[in-house]
Amino acid sequence: MRFQLSELDPESDALSEFVTCQVTSFGEPFQPIYRFFYPIFGGEPEAQKQEALTNLVQLHREWAREDPDSVFLQIRDRDRDNRLVAGVYFKVHRQNPYARGGNGDRSGDSEEEHDPSAALWYPEGARREYITRCIEIFSEPHMKLMQKPHVYIFVGFVLPEYRQLGLADMLLVEVCRRADELGLESWLEAVIAMGVTIYRRHGFIPYSGGLLVQPAATEVEAQDADWQDIEARMQPLRYWPMWRPPHGKIELGKTSPPWGELSTNRRFLGRL
Repeated sequence: MRFQLSELDPESDALSEFVTCQVTSFGEPFQPIYRFFYPIFGGEPEAQKQEALTNLVQLHREWAREDPDSVFLQIRDRDRDNRLVAGVYFKVHRQNPYARGGNGDRSGDSEEEHDPSAALWYPEGARREYITRCIEIFSEPHMKLMQKPHVYIFVGFVLPEYRQLGLADMLLVEVCRRADELGLESWLEAVIAMGVTIYRRHGFIPYSGGLLVQPAATEVEAQDADWQDIEARMQPLRYWPMWRPPHGKIELGKTSPPWGELSTNRRFLGRL
């Protein structure tokens, strides 16, 4: 079989290859939402790009150490020197991570030590503040909707030249299989409209028509050149939270997503 799927050890050197593949994938097409953690927009010096990549690799490693139930899956192309061409990073929350004491709860930590949304990889100032608020807005549905044990797909990617070969489906089948073995619901965010279609095939239901991430500026911030610059680079910014019930079973009249009732729109129902 040409493509081999396996787990990747985040403590290994292969994590750098995993993140490099991820960066390339989110650059074609350019996806502003990926800049939450990778402050490169194009045109930066090579040294700055390398520093951002090194920081992102370390950030992934820290996330994995903080959450031992993190899983990294990789797909390698045996016909191309075992090249890493696709991957997914997801978390298995066997308990509600946002309950007090869960690994998503930071109520006992100081703001400076453990603010999970603080974009410290941006220089201090308006750009960091803008991205930090973006992350806070993006994370709001987590606190409100993800209040049960669940699998959360943090990021998935496929290199541009390997798309439409079934690799995204290959990854999703494995993630959903693991969720189903545990009887857990699953969550992810589609960051482009095309992703919504792919995730639907695996039983994920989108929340509404998508959500916007657009921080409100104070009067002073609105006049700040750095704020204006980062806003122009990041907008428009839309994403679609998507939920999959345990085992992907959707029964009209019985299945109730965390946000309420399933849509009765015929176009929507026809895609389930």
